[in-house]
Amino acid sequence: MRMNRILLAAVSALPLFFSCRNANDVPDIIPVPLSVEMGRGYYTLPERVQVSCMDSSMFAIEDFLKLNLSCGQDIHEISMETGGRGDIVCVSDDSLDPSGAYVLEVGRGGIRITAGAYPGVVAAVATLGQMVKDGKVPHAKINDAPRFAWRGFMLDVARHFFTVDEVKAILTELARYKFNKFHWHLTDDQGWRIEIKAFPELALNGGFRDPLAHNHDIYTAARAEREKDPASLLPSDRMVIRDGKTLYGGYYTQDDIRDVVDFAASLGMDVIPEIDMPGHSLKTIESFPELSCSGKAVWGKDFSVPLCLGNDATLEFAKTVYGEIFGLFPYEYVHLGADEVEKSHWQSCPKCRARKAAYNLEDEHDLQDWFVSVMESYFKDNGKILIGWDEIAAKDDFSKDAVVQWWRPWAPANKRNAAVNGNGIILSPNEFYYMDIAQNRNTLMKVYTYEPVDGILEGYEDCVLGVHANLWTEYVTSFETACNMLFPRMFAVSETAWSSPEHKDAKDFTRRSLVHLGRLDACGLNYRIPDPDGFCDSNVYIDSLEVEVSVPLDGVIVRYTSDGSIPGPESPFCSGPVVVKEDCTLNFRPFTSAGIGGHTYSAVYRASEYILPAFAFDELPESAEKGLEVCRYDRKFQDCASITSAEPDAEYVSESVVLPAEPESDFALVFRGYVSVPEDGIISFYTYTDDGSVMTVSGKPVVENDGLHSREEKSGQAALGKGWHPIEIRYFDHGGGYLEAGFILADGTRRPFTSSDLCFLL
Repeated sequence: MRMNRILLAAVSALPLFFSCRNANDVPDIIPVPLSVEMGRGYYTLPERVQVSCMDSSMFAIEDFLKLNLSCGQDIHEISMETGGRGDIVCVSDDSLDPSGAYVLEVGRGGIRITAGAYPGVVAAVATLGQMVKDGKVPHAKINDAPRFAWRGFMLDVARHFFTVDEVKAILTELARYKFNKFHWHLTDDQGWRIEIKAFPELALNGGFRDPLAHNHDIYTAARAEREKDPASLLPSDRMVIRDGKTLYGGYYTQDDIRDVVDFAASLGMDVIPEIDMPGHSLKTIESFPELSCSGKAVWGKDFSVPLCLGNDATLEFAKTVYGEIFGLFPYEYVHLGADEVEKSHWQSCPKCRARKAAYNLEDEHDLQDWFVSVMESYFKDNGKILIGWDEIAAKDDFSKDAVVQWWRPWAPANKRNAAVNGNGIILSPNEFYYMDIAQNRNTLMKVYTYEPVDGILEGYEDCVLGVHANLWTEYVTSFETACNMLFPRMFAVSETAWSSPEHKDAKDFTRRSLVHLGRLDACGLNYRIPDPDGFCDSNVYIDSLEVEVSVPLDGVIVRYTSDGSIPGPESPFCSGPVVVKEDCTLNFRPFTSAGIGGHTYSAVYRASEYILPAFAFDELPESAEKGLEVCRYDRKFQDCASITSAEPDAEYVSESVVLPAEPESDFALVFRGYVSVPEDGIISFYTYTDDGSVMTVSGKPVVENDGLHSREEKSGQAALGKGWHPIEIRYFDHGGGYLEAGFILADGTRRPFTSSDLCFLL
C-alpha cells in the first residue's frame, strides 16, 4: 500500500485565505472549533489530489485522508510528493499543542495544514472531511486546539467479540470526531480475547462459550425475537463447532493486535490494553482453577471469585501475561482494572491470610492495595504507567504515579483522594459516559450539557487528563448495535472533550448532530434515530384524531401497527395522518434509509370529554398565590403510591416543580395546587425524573413515570377546559435525583412549568 506523506518543514507561503464580504456559511463541524473565519469561494479538489510531504513518520495519514476527501465524490487517487507545492501542504509548528492543535487554511491556492505533531494533522483532516461537499471545500481559516489532551473511548470485547475490521471501523469513525485514546477491554468473566503465547489455553478456551447457557446471550436472543431486531442476534461468523456443540466467541492473535495498534496509530490514537485483575477473572480460573482460593470458577455475593492473592503462582501468572502485553502495546499506559472484586473469598483462604500476616495488612482491602502496588512496580520496571478504576483510590495512601479512572458518581471521595494525591485522573462517570445505558429523547442533551470538571476538582484541574466514554457490551451483540449505542452520544462526548465550554451551544449542537446523523445514514452506518414527535405515551381524543408522526431527519420513515405487534419492514408507514376513531394502542417504529429499525414507541389512545376547570380565570380566589405547596418525606420509597402513607417531614412552597437543596437522597415530594390552561384543548404534559413520578390533573392520572429508574421521560394528555385545574405531582428519589415537569407544546418542545403556570390557595 502506498502511504501518505506529510510535510513537517516550512514551505513557501500559499495564497490561501482571504477575508471579504458575503462569506461562506460556517460548516457544521463537530466538535466545534476554537475559531473559524470564513472566506468567499471554494477550492475544488481534483480527481487526483497532490499532497506535499517529506517526513516518512507521517505517511500513515493516507487512508484517513482519502476516506475524508472522498465523501460525496469520486477521488481516484492521492498523489504523494516529498516536497514542494500541492493541493494539500502540511507544515509543522512546534508552538502548537502536540495533542491535536492545528491551523487549517483553505483558499485559491489550495489547502494548508499546520500542526504541532501528527495528531494535529489527523484532527485537521477530520475537520477537512466535514467541510468537503461535492468535491469543494469552502475558503476558510480555522484555528483549533483541544480542551483535553486525553479524549478516550473504551470498547469491551470480552462480553461480546468484535472482529478486527469492526474495531477498525469504530476507530475510524471516532477519529472523525477527534478521539485519540482507545482503551481495549480484552478480558472479563465472559471472555478472554487475546492470545498469550505462554498460556494458549486462555484464548483457545476462554474465548468461547455456550450461548444457550449464557444469560446475556439468552436475553439478547429473546430481545431479537421480541423486538424484531436481528442486530441483537449473535453474528453467525462467530460460531464454531466443538465436540458437537455450537460455541460463540473469538479472540485476537498477536498479529491481529499489532495490526489494530498500527492502524490506530495511523489515526493518531494510542491503544491502552486492559487485562482485568484480580477480579473479573472467571475465564482465567476456568483454565487455571489453582489460581483461585477455592479452586473453582464461581460467583460470590456480588461479583465473581477473584484470583488468589496469597498464591505466588498468581503473581507469576500476572507478570507473565502482562510481560507479553507490554511487548504488543507500545503506549506507556496500561490498564490493570482492579475493580469490583469479591474480597470475601480472601477472608477464609489460608494463603491470603498468610500474605496479610507477612506484610502486616489489616484486611482484604489492604490485600488488594498490596497487589496493585506489586503490579505497579512491575509496570514501572517495564516502562509502563498503571491505570486502575477508581477503586484503587479508595484510601488516602496509594501510589502517586498511578492514573485513576473515575467511573462511580456515588464514590466522589475516590476522585477527591486522587486529586489531593496528585494523580492523573480520567473522568468517565457511568451516568453520563457509559454508552451502554439505555437511551431516550433526553439522553443526548444529558450527555452534552454535563460538565466533567466539578467543584471537587476545583484547584486540581491540572490533574485531569481528560474524559473517557465506555461501551460495555453485556447486551451489545453486534457492530450495528454498537453504532446504535455510540451515535449520536459520542458526538456530544467529543465536543466536551475537545471544545472549550464557552464555545458549546446546545441548540446549535442539536442541529449539527442531525447533519452528522445524515452522513452516517448515507454511509449505511447504524445510529439511534431521533425520537418521533406527534404523540404522547398516553393520549386522548374527542370523537376522532389525526395523528401526524414526524422524525427530524431526512430519509427516516416511521412504520406502525395497531394490533400490539412490533412494526417490521413490512408494516405500513406513516405517509400521512393516522386516523384514530376508537380506543387503541399504536406502535410506532422509525427505520433508517438502510432499513434498520429503531426503538418502538407505544402510544395509547382513549376517548375523553373535556374536563371543566376548578376555577375560571376570573373566579380565582384572592387567596391564591403563585407556585405549589410541597410536602417532603425524608425516607426511602419504592413507588409513588406509598408516599402519602407517611407523615411529611417538612412543608413549604415552591415556585415551580424543582428539587430542594436538601436532602441529597432517599426522599419524596408531593406538589399540590392548580395549573393554568389558557384555552380549551387537549393539553400534553411530561415528567422527566430519576426516580419515579406520577402527575394527576383534575383527579385523572395523566403521566405515569413510576418505579425505580434512571432519568426517564413519560408523557400524557388530558382534554381540559379553559381555567385553573387541580394538579398533583408525586416524586421519589433513591439516588441520582432529577426532577422536571411541564408542558409539551404543539411543535414538540418541552417547556417546564413556571410560577405563572401554577398557583395554590392559602
